[in-house]
Amino acid sequence: EDGTMARRPELERFAQTHGLKMGTIADLIRFRLETEKTIERVLDTQVQTEFGAFRLLAYRDLVTLPGSTQQLHYALVKGEIHPESAVLVRVHVNDVLSDVLTVIAPDITAPLRPALEVIAAAGSGIAVVLQTSVSLQTQLLQLQSSIGQAAHEPSPNQWRTHGLGAQILSDLGARKLRVLGKPRKFSGLSGFGLEVVEQVPM
Repeated sequence: EDGTMARRPELERFAQTHGLKMGTIADLIRFRLETEKTIERVLDTQVQTEFGAFRLLAYRDLVTLPGSTQQLHYALVKGEIHPESAVLVRVHVNDVLSDVLTVIAPDITAPLRPALEVIAAAGSGIAVVLQTSVSLQTQLLQLQSSIGQAAHEPSPNQWRTHGLGAQILSDLGARKLRVLGKPRKFSGLSGFGLEVVEQVPM
């Protein structure tokens, strides 16, 4: 009535009043996971890194967006992952500006290296590295236009990366997550059987 967006409690009352069925995003994700997946594991091997031995896995993205080719996403796993134990997790979008040029800006993700260092020190954890279809030239133009401004809301493509990362974590047997990075809200993770139990700043 006041023009604001209805949340779940209001929607539940609305559905009951009008005899409507109601489904959640988590319900939809759970159903789609039972019937389809958008990633395929194509590599599982051991590698040595600056921070010691990790298990390296590669996943092919089965969804091809217009104007792009199939991408590979990666996971670096340290130690054993047990579903009943909370595991350190970093879901990282590959970014030349932060990972190579060490640029710091509101719209640029934190570098991957500190997360790997924390996971190695803990003795177990997962770093998921997602490839982006955004070109470096586009990133530079976005950086130029956003200097001095606050970070904007994630784009639909950025929201899609949450689903890719969640599928990879689920495939690796993770269930309870201690997420490395800035505190943020995660929607629909229960549909993947995932629960964020702690957000750990780096």
